[in-house]
Amino acid sequence: MCGIFGIVRGSGGPVDRERLEVMTRRLDHRGPDYRGVFREPGIGLGSTRLAIVDTDGGNQPIFGTDDNHVIVYNGEVYNHAEIRRDLEAKGYSFRTHSDTETVLKAFEEFGPDCVTRFNGMFAFAIWDRKAKKLFLARDRMGIKPLYICPLEDGFAFASEAKALLPLVPGGARPDWTAVHQFFTFGYVAPLDSPFAGIEKFPAGHTALIETEKRVERPEPERFWKAEFGNGDETAMDTTVAALDDLLEEAVALELMSDVPLGIFLSGGLDSSAVAYYAAKRLGKDLTSFSLRFEEKTHDESADARSVADHLGLDHKELTLTPETARQSLGRVVEALDEPFGDSTPLPLLMLSEFARDHVKTVLTGWGGDEAFAGYPTLKAHSTAQYYRRLPKFLSHGLIPAVVNRLPVSDRYLSFEFKAKRFVRGIELPPELQHFMWMGYFDDAAKTRLFQPRIREQMTGPALAPVEAVVGGLSETDLISRIMHLDAGFFLQGNGLFQADRMSMAASLEARVPLLNNNLIDFTMKLPRRTLMPGGEPKGLLKRVLAPHLPDTIIRKPKKGFGPPSSIWVRGLFAGLFDEVFSEDRVQEAGIFNHGEIHRLIGEHRTRRADHGRDLWALLSFQLWHDRHIHGVSMGIN
Repeated sequence: MCGIFGIVRGSGGPVDRERLEVMTRRLDHRGPDYRGVFREPGIGLGSTRLAIVDTDGGNQPIFGTDDNHVIVYNGEVYNHAEIRRDLEAKGYSFRTHSDTETVLKAFEEFGPDCVTRFNGMFAFAIWDRKAKKLFLARDRMGIKPLYICPLEDGFAFASEAKALLPLVPGGARPDWTAVHQFFTFGYVAPLDSPFAGIEKFPAGHTALIETEKRVERPEPERFWKAEFGNGDETAMDTTVAALDDLLEEAVALELMSDVPLGIFLSGGLDSSAVAYYAAKRLGKDLTSFSLRFEEKTHDESADARSVADHLGLDHKELTLTPETARQSLGRVVEALDEPFGDSTPLPLLMLSEFARDHVKTVLTGWGGDEAFAGYPTLKAHSTAQYYRRLPKFLSHGLIPAVVNRLPVSDRYLSFEFKAKRFVRGIELPPELQHFMWMGYFDDAAKTRLFQPRIREQMTGPALAPVEAVVGGLSETDLISRIMHLDAGFFLQGNGLFQADRMSMAASLEARVPLLNNNLIDFTMKLPRRTLMPGGEPKGLLKRVLAPHLPDTIIRKPKKGFGPPSSIWVRGLFAGLFDEVFSEDRVQEAGIFNHGEIHRLIGEHRTRRADHGRDLWALLSFQLWHDRHIHGVSMGIN
């Protein structure tokens, strides 16, 4: 696991060493074990390494046969030993035991199609020194990040946007269209970044760049596309048995490590599933880590302890106190380098730092909701199909009016919260309404929030990235279409983004076995009725795990890793809101209308409305803007 970066110059131009050194420093946290740089006319490549496999021999850059190819690589290919044996049978020899060298030799043998053989998470660059060509690749689901920055005579790439900021022509400045979308989604869309001049290299794509020609940016080519629910139905018993075997295989593959390994255990079904199969292979040699919230409405630590005791794990628990939460906010803003609407990165960073004191890599349950149809919204979409048949005076008038008068509740996923979400965007097609359910500010709210000069720089509708994808969906049933969108947007932009940033900020590798290639290839094809028997989210997964986990875990409602952000906005961080959004500061910045922010904070504190999510997104943006655009940290350590 590493941070990677590079600068490509057209027509063999020189690459400045100092620029590479700056990029190295900005990615040190991703790889504190080793720094490596390669430079020759037309190219500069670098890596900061977190050594997990072949800790002594796998330092990068690594050179291929006759030293003609050079690779910098971030990730883990879990089937690399199998690929290596095949390559050795073809006559290849290896200098290291690392999967990095296996990836490089596979490219030498199979060319760009090598990526279709890799089961894992990766982003890498391979330079062909004779042909003067650069090959870029990013894994199927977008587990590992890769950013691109076009330059005047080439382009640069890096694992994180902050490493590219010193190279951006014109300096760091917001992309207001991406910001416009952030305030709807609560995260930056998968192909964009919040910085003008920086974009994301798409997941499931490769690019081959001929640098002897004029180079402006890579032209990605897709090597994998998700398709949900297009398989045939099979007997439930057969499906359950097959999924049980695949889950065990996926977790076993991702236990590959030459350093201490643990597991994040929340007490939810996904992480408990991973813990069961890992414990089955490792027994009591597995350490689990969980977080305890002082707010009982959001705490799942008792469930995590129950699973750990049931499986005989060495369980370690960290209590999230107000003081530690407050102290970690500055580190979160620095590590994210994008605004992020959800407050989960804050406890996630603390849990990652806690685990890093004991292990160097962890298994997690991320991706389970997308793989096994776990989100409550999927069930809500079935209900919404009937709701849309009601007369408009009910569906668009009376019912929303009654629902929006429900009293505010601080309970996680309370009835009040779900009901108010359900009636949002009822006038939209269901695929777009889904993002209103999952999202933050609607267009009317953003019109009130932003100053006119900022709104003028926001081009196109906020849901334009979704509309562009919806038109090309091959799935015919609504639930499968929604699952495709969740995997392409929410999983990449929210779950995998924060998992990568917060774990790597602590120099900890986080793995996602529920997104393992073989497992995903199986679950994606399953029809909705198989994944959700009786319309129950994760119904199939529950049947697989029922013999293995406590019944309380199988039956518990979905809770998620959600901190009490609404409570924090009223209490723990109330002073920070007053400082950051004082009238003088808001007017000086010229981005927001202070009156609208004052209204939102006032209604939230007096419990006339729950604006906790929106206010946290607003705070996240302002702290990001202060730190990464202006280079200051206002109100935080």
